Amino acid sequence: MGKYHYAPVHAFIKCEDCGWASGSYKNALAIAKIHAKRYGHRVSGDLGISFMYDYRDDGPSVNSKSLRT
Repeated sequence: MGKYHYAPVHAFIKCEDCGWASGSYKNALAIAKIHAKRYGHRVSGDLGISFMYDYRDDGPSVNSKSLRT
């Protein structure tokens, strides 16, 4: 069975109208939307993610001594 890991690691959001900015990556989308709706502004940003997929077999490797006869 494969393993999967996904996490935001950095963010930069900025309001194009008033210059407000934030680097909070944990809730960047939510606070950007709140600011834009509350003040009627346009907010844009970048959100960086880290991810890993691991579908290696968890059993013994081909070179393992346990497979030799």
